[in-house]
Amino acid sequence: MNKIIQLLNDRGPSLSSTIAAILRDEGRSPEAARQLVSRLPEDVRVLHGLPFPKRARFLYLQKQFSTDRYWDALTTAIDQASPAYSAALAGMRSRGGFVPSRHFEIVSGSPVKQKGQIAGLTVLDRLCSIDLMSKNDIEGVGECVLLSGEIADSNSLGRLRARLLTENVLLDAIRSWAGKMNLASPKATRIRDEDPVPQFATCRFDLCGPCYLRPIRRFSEQKLVPGFLVADVVVGAQLDKAAVGAFLRKCDLLGHLRNASPFLPMLLADGFSRDALRECRTLGVIATTPETLFGQDVARALGDLLRTLSNAAAVAAANPDRIEDLFSRLSAIEGAAGNLRGALFELIVGHMVRAIEGGSIDIGTLVRSPKDGKSAEIDVRLVNERKVLVCECKGYQPSAVVQKEEVESWLTRRLPTIYSAHKSEGRFSDSTFRFEFWTCGTFHPEAAQLLQGAKSATKKYQIDWRDGAAVKEYSNQLKAPGIRKMLDEHYFKHPLSSVEQLPDLPREFLNLHH
Repeated sequence: MNKIIQLLNDRGPSLSSTIAAILRDEGRSPEAARQLVSRLPEDVRVLHGLPFPKRARFLYLQKQFSTDRYWDALTTAIDQASPAYSAALAGMRSRGGFVPSRHFEIVSGSPVKQKGQIAGLTVLDRLCSIDLMSKNDIEGVGECVLLSGEIADSNSLGRLRARLLTENVLLDAIRSWAGKMNLASPKATRIRDEDPVPQFATCRFDLCGPCYLRPIRRFSEQKLVPGFLVADVVVGAQLDKAAVGAFLRKCDLLGHLRNASPFLPMLLADGFSRDALRECRTLGVIATTPETLFGQDVARALGDLLRTLSNAAAVAAANPDRIEDLFSRLSAIEGAAGNLRGALFELIVGHMVRAIEGGSIDIGTLVRSPKDGKSAEIDVRLVNERKVLVCECKGYQPSAVVQKEEVESWLTRRLPTIYSAHKSEGRFSDSTFRFEFWTCGTFHPEAAQLLQGAKSATKKYQIDWRDGAAVKEYSNQLKAPGIRKMLDEHYFKHPLSSVEQLPDLPREFLNLHH
């Protein structure tokens, strides 16, 4: 048997540099080992699409391709030899292996663009080309990146939504805290999903804002130039040394830029291993937890929020008081109301329809039509024997107006997909379907006209809608007053204020380039 094939059989897929080192250890000269590795037999395959240092190649046998041993060996080889790709994989793992594509450059640990470095989007393309990652368009979220082996189903989507919403509440809390501590102006500080994207110099972060504290500000040509506060957050995870690597890599890359302003880096997570904490402190990074920063009560409320949203249907059905409790405990965080209003309205609607009409509920269910492969997310679904109610929930303020375009998208894109997906399942083949659009606000006359027209013209299923007044009237059927009180306090009479619109700011504060 060929020596290379024998080694790959015994050791599993390996880098060519590893095979060459073994051959040298067995007594072959460096030149003989190099020649043997360069003349591969037909049964040996080479991974293309992902370059390794010093022209090393990843070798495997055809029978090993896509096996657990193959993926384990490839991941190990990347961790040992390719810092850029290793950091991206670790960043993805720490976030459950599932992130929106727009967040990948934050998660990856690679710059947007920097001389001598691989850009984050290039890392993504190369890892996708070898199937270690994939892109998947998820209705309601947009394009997402998934680690190999992860599946975009209702459970994983529920976890993703819960994590993103909880992290957004935490980021709002950090922005408010930074303002109170004079670390960064809340009006000039940007968090992810805002425009422009929070970016300092060549790297993107979950949060970034100018800092005028004396140790990191400076004067240039008699002009005061701020430093910057940068931060990433990961909720629901204890970070080990590998998991903090992506954030530390960004800090290291920025540290090598000659003209970059000084910056203060902060990483927040539920906890850190001893090695991870030591690594962060050695490199001058603040590694802390929500409890350390905001106290035990807020930290517990954030943890409860994550668990509640991850298990929304069960909470809405059995313990609706937890919804009010979360509102109360998190209301002190500026911006929390705006983040929570939509998700908690789904829990309220879920509880109401189950309590009034009976049956079982699902919240945040992802369905896919077998006809065209399109997917759609269902906010609330009630199943009562052979009757199915699907509710589109918009927890807007009473002053908000649902526009024609929003209704048109619901009628023409979402409803046909949801209906087709259900009719393809045996358990729903004989069911009747009712689709309703719920909002705490009102409908624009054109939107209401469009709904009325669709209701009259559609025979396959029933279409209906409820504005704020109709939602309130429906809630009067509840025996217990708790949900009605919740709707009044948080949606109708005294809606919690959302994050105020940030004013226009100087370009240097928005782009945050060095």
